[in-house]
Amino acid sequence: MSFVTDAFALKAKSIIKNLEKRNMEGFYCENSQALLDTILPMIENNSSIAWGGSQTLNECGLMDALQQSGSYTMIDRTTAKSPEEARQIFAKSVLADYYLMSTNAITLDGELINIDGNGNRVACLIQGPKQVFIIAYVVLRLCFIRKLNLMQDVAGQVFINL
Repeated sequence: MSFVTDAFALKAKSIIKNLEKRNMEGFYCENSQALLDTILPMIENNSSIAWGGSQTLNECGLMDALQQSGSYTMIDRTTAKSPEEARQIFAKSVLADYYLMSTNAITLDGELINIDGNGNRVACLIQGPKQVFIIAYVVLRLCFIRKLNLMQDVAGQVFINL
């Protein structure tokens, strides 16, 4: 490993430790493929998946992998043809088995920072879907978080992909 890679790994370890204090669990992945190899087995076949607007989800290849598998019911808000249909899709998103989103930032203390134009990402992060997966770039590297849902007793996980 290079000095830079070692520094990222140490920073990831620190962030993961602090996320655990906030009921989230972390995993370190070295690249996007390792990230996908870790996340995809966690998503059950025939489950419903919704997501907030996120370039990060596309950039890491997760959306392509999910859509190409054909194993899931995808709740895609971009398919809405009217405001009422968009509202119905947002409502279905709250009840999804899995919700995927990005976060604008993660602090070294394990705090998530989100700015949300519609409120759909933050709403689903706080309450609703059975599992919430959060993807973020941490110091120009990819991070994946699965939030602990205390109301449904679901374990949470964080992946940091350097």
